[in-house]
This record gives sequence, structure tokens and C-alpha cells, in this order.
Amino acid sequence: MDPAEVNYLQIQKSLDLMEQYNGTEMTTAEYLEIIWPQVYAKISPEHKKKLAAFTHIWELKELDRTDGGTGIGFTLNEAIGRERFALMDAIEKLEITEGEYQAIAQTEIYLDLSDDLRKHMSGMVRAQRGPDAGVRGGASITEGETQWFSKNVTANVTRISVDLQWENPANVQNNLSITIYSPDRCVFGPFIEAESFYSNPQKMQIHTYIVRPDNVAEGEWWYCIQGVKVDGVQNYTI
Repeated sequence: MDPAEVNYLQIQKSLDLMEQYNGTEMTTAEYLEIIWPQVYAKISPEHKKKLAAFTHIWELKELDRTDGGTGIGFTLNEAIGRERFALMDAIEKLEITEGEYQAIAQTEIYLDLSDDLRKHMSGMVRAQRGPDAGVRGGASITEGETQWFSKNVTANVTRISVDLQWENPANVQNNLSITIYSPDRCVFGPFIEAESFYSNPQKMQIHTYIVRPDNVAEGEWWYCIQGVKVDGVQNYTI
């Protein structure tokens, strides 16, 4: 069986198990060890100790939807926020799939994705956030490769617009995706549905924007570009 399919089915089993343990009093460390044992085994002793100090809260939050994306607005003032941030910190740098990370740390976003996208993420090894390269004009990427860029957003900004573009070679249908991470730890995407320009069907675009009437989060925003399906090397701009 395809490794991505195996990982996808394992994630689904863990989500079903989460429902069975709904309302059970336990620590976050116990929760992770029972529901996600393959991930818990990879966590450092330091993080295991930190997670043992939290009481697990199994509660789905309402998704934070904007005109251009979906996220979860946790804060440290909420118990669920403190626990979820501790989970994120514990698994952030592990060699796990993007599907596992999203299902554990951003459960609401994972459940909101299409089944096809969940299966795709089950085959994506989670990339580590690299050094700040800054959002730049152009780059190139290969299939399975992940590239990170960041952009500093100042105060009093109400809208962030993101435009990822590339031109496919003749008779080739390459596809890229983009995931956006805000300074206040919201995740938007992954956006994977590209649209072609009417004037040039080979020119592809993923355009999205995030709007907040009371201003978007100030600070460093991260953009993660992935080569989903690429024949050779694909140039792109963002």
C-alpha cells in the first residue's frame, strides 16, 4: 500500500480514537501517548515533561474564516490555547507528515479540508522552517521540495494579499501549493487549487488575501511553498 495511504488511514484511526476518549480526564502527555503513539515516541523528554503538566482539553474551536483563508485564533488567555501551543511546540520540529501535524495541532483545519487534500498531506513530510529569506520576486522549485519565505507586516495593516504565479511548460500541468502562517500562530491553507489565466491557460495562479477590519497580526508572516506536482524544475513568483 502507498505510504501516504497508510499514514492517512492511521490519522483517521487516531481521530476516531479521539472521539472515544472525549470527556476523559487525562494529561496532554497521556492523550498524545494514547491517541498518537507514533508521534509521542519522537517527542523529547523535555516536551513530554511540559505536556504532562497540562490537562488535555478536547474541544473543537470555531474556525476563524476570512475572505481569503481559514485559521484558528487561539490566545494564551484561554486554557485550550495554552495547551494547543504546547502541543505545537512539542511536535513542530519532528519528522512527521503535514497531515499528522495538522490533525494534532490544528484539528479544526484538518477536519475542514477535503478528503483528497488530507490524503495528499499524508504524503508530505513536514518541512522545517528555514532562515528568513524574505518574500522575493522569483524562485524555482522541484517536486516534493518545500521553500519558506517571510514578510514583516507593520502595525495598522488590515489586508494581506498573496499571489503565487507560475507558467507551466507546454503540455505539462505542474502544481504548487502555499500555506500561510501568521505571527499569532494562525494557519491559512494549504491553498492548492490553482486557476489559469484566460489569456494564457499555461499560466497558473493561486491568489488569496486575509482581511481583518481591526488589523492583521503585526510581525513576521511565513509563506510555505511546496512543489506538489512538478516535472523537472518549475519557476514561480510570489
